[in-house]
Amino acid sequence: MNLLNWLRRKSAAPEGRFRAALIPFFQSGRPAAWADDPSEQVRHFRHWVFAAVRTIANRVAATPLCVYRSEGGGLTEITDPAHPALRLFNTVNPFHTRYWLWSQTITFLELTGNAYWYVPRNGLGAPAEIWVCPSQGMRVLPDSRDFIAGYEYTQGGRTVSFGRDEIIHLRLPNPADLYYGQGPLQAAAETVDSHEAMKCVQRQLMRRGAWPGGVLESDSRLDDAAISRLRAQMELKYSGADNAGKWLVLEAGLKAKQITLTPSEMAFAESAQLARDEILAIFGVPAAVIGLSQDVNRAVADAMDTIFARYCVAPLLQLITDQINQDLMPRFDPALTVQFESPVPADRESQRRMAREDFQAGLLTRNEARAEGGYEQVGQGDRFYVPVNRVPERE
Repeated sequence: MNLLNWLRRKSAAPEGRFRAALIPFFQSGRPAAWADDPSEQVRHFRHWVFAAVRTIANRVAATPLCVYRSEGGGLTEITDPAHPALRLFNTVNPFHTRYWLWSQTITFLELTGNAYWYVPRNGLGAPAEIWVCPSQGMRVLPDSRDFIAGYEYTQGGRTVSFGRDEIIHLRLPNPADLYYGQGPLQAAAETVDSHEAMKCVQRQLMRRGAWPGGVLESDSRLDDAAISRLRAQMELKYSGADNAGKWLVLEAGLKAKQITLTPSEMAFAESAQLARDEILAIFGVPAAVIGLSQDVNRAVADAMDTIFARYCVAPLLQLITDQINQDLMPRFDPALTVQFESPVPADRESQRRMAREDFQAGLLTRNEARAEGGYEQVGQGDRFYVPVNRVPERE
């Protein structure tokens, strides 16, 4: 064995052993509940899960993505719409739009923890289109040496194989799996089940009768035929949401007695609200942001929107940006990078207050302070004004 071959084997061996040891460890602990079944996760895209995911997806889709070129130690934004990279994110593919790309990507990320882009190349070898693949049909093919050998997409009994470089895999962090991400829905699975069970009970109550329950009392004994007749009349005339509020007419000798709700039954509505709040909290969406404006004024709503953008949307955008810069942009040019504009709304009042204080302290000219506050420039506004009560210290 020559020295060159020995060095190659020594340099490759630790990496191969590490990956080969990790793969079976992470694959052995995946649970079998619906919380880890992408097909079932997608089916739970309803109720408050739908509201939370749609809110996040809309905010991400409304945030502009910029393309930059690294040159001279700095970044220069590319604004030419004909540039291949910029055109790719603006046109996506012949059937879908930029909004659809980000909305669909975020929806799969939040529901399943994974989003897959199929990126075919043109005749020059550059990315030409982006197609979002349904996460519930995609499977990662592990490899002990190269980490990922490729991907398989299955639908309707047909399987399509993809090379490793044909798929961009976006995934949220998952400490239990090396290949698949974990979304907020998986963390909220038990709460979502509880909420859907409560919705089912509520639907059954409304279907069978808006009056939750009661008894008919009689001083005389009723035979089976009379009981069946009364029951049929009650279900026909008073059961269902459409019959709520109708007057109850009883035969002679019958008395209606309502069954009072226990404290645990009266807390049913509170439990549903607690489940809603827990679902929204796991997704990182404040209730005010999705339109629940109970006891919320403008200042509180703005604060909640800032919290949502800073702690929910911004980290998600950074995760996507890093993956794109690692896997997609080098296919155009290693000097190209992308970056979303900040989703955090500017605090105009704080900017104006700081500009006013800096102007009064003599740190900014009048026009500089007006620019910070979002106002137009004025004539003779480029001079500094120094407070008369401040003079240089004598030596």
